[in-house]
Amino acid sequence: MRKLLILFASSFILFGCSQGVKLEAPELDLPKEIASKSLKGEAEKKKELLPEKFWEAYNDPILNELVEKALRQNEDILIAEARIEQALAMVRYVGADRFPYLGYGASVTRQRTSEETIGPKPGSTYTTYQLNLNVQYELDLFGRISSQEKASLYRYLSTLHGRDAVKLSVISLVMNAYFDLLAKERMVEVAERQLQTLKEIYNLREKEFELGLANIQVVLQARSEVEAVEQTLKSLKQERELLRNLLALLVGESPAKMFERCAKTSLTYPQALRLPPLLPSEVLERRPDIQAALEELKASAYDVASAKAEYFPRITLTSALGYQSIELANLFKGGATFWNIAGLITGPILDFGKRESKVKLAQAKQREALLNYVKTVRTAFKEVQDSLVQLEMLEERIKDLEQRLKTLEELYQVSELRYKEGLSRYLEVLDSERALLSAKLDLERLKADYYKSQVYFIKAIGGGF
Repeated sequence: MRKLLILFASSFILFGCSQGVKLEAPELDLPKEIASKSLKGEAEKKKELLPEKFWEAYNDPILNELVEKALRQNEDILIAEARIEQALAMVRYVGADRFPYLGYGASVTRQRTSEETIGPKPGSTYTTYQLNLNVQYELDLFGRISSQEKASLYRYLSTLHGRDAVKLSVISLVMNAYFDLLAKERMVEVAERQLQTLKEIYNLREKEFELGLANIQVVLQARSEVEAVEQTLKSLKQERELLRNLLALLVGESPAKMFERCAKTSLTYPQALRLPPLLPSEVLERRPDIQAALEELKASAYDVASAKAEYFPRITLTSALGYQSIELANLFKGGATFWNIAGLITGPILDFGKRESKVKLAQAKQREALLNYVKTVRTAFKEVQDSLVQLEMLEERIKDLEQRLKTLEELYQVSELRYKEGLSRYLEVLDSERALLSAKLDLERLKADYYKSQVYFIKAIGGGF
């Protein structure tokens, strides 16, 4: 009998050791480096990383204040913090099963024994009083409890990275809204100047029509241009107010307070951030969403191990110590003490596929977690490549448009000089100014897109997390 018990215990221990879970991220065929084509020569010289508080690199105190407020007050971040508290509580809840349970019990039982029973007093009626402490402990030989604890721990780590992903998303939204607001402020100024110019052109066209120097078609064309810019200006002002409302929501302020802040502040573009020309692809491993997906994959592996452990017996040790008496007055006398120690083994025989289904469910969730991890990594590389393409194309377009602006400014200066010398009409000056202002509007749009593309790139590589 003793040999059988030793053999039985040894098999338990060997199985427990065989329950080791391999936690390896899948190998993916991805580039080893992330480089900008436009900075290829410089990229070969050095590799750089962004600062942790990357938004401060823009040296814009207003932007810094908005981001810091959002990190403290944004509801999405606070919700993510609450999820962390839930996950940590679950780790402690599940981990408590690894330790003995100590409890107490008290009972009063009134009973009558059968007259036909075997005992000292058949047919008697009496009351039993009992007070005791009890201890219960499950031997985790097959790793069920430890697997559950590790799964909850990895999910806790996943929620930490999830919180960082939410932070990065909120910071990106704040920065994009801020840069959009900067663009809208400047575009409103340009559009107001453009409207003034077009109204002057319209007035001149009307005078020419009255003098018989222009036909009605020219006048109507000038009026339609005024009306078009008026609509554009209204749209820009509406978008500006919506952006202020969005910023207020993101940083946890009232729209009125945000409007007051913007009204008192002269908003100007900060200096564009100098992005690193070359990054090792390993930098993407810092992305919070990739880290969260990886930790969830690890947790799912332990879910499978925990489900498989359900096939095997549970061994529980129990013990009780206390007092028991048929007289309440004698309950705490020395002779009323009792104790017991017991071992319990329970295991499945027939459950109609319940445990098998639980294992299959855990394995299916593990496959889902694996595919989600692979998708997250591939999506990250795509986002980085997309952002680099956007940045390179926008840089080229901005350079081309700035060159065109120089030409239009020269044309405007020449037109103004010719008008002052009496060589041309004032209408030519207004036409050249209209073209110049239209190009400035286009440039403001491109600048906003460029700044937002920088934010997109920063978010794609995981920011400073």
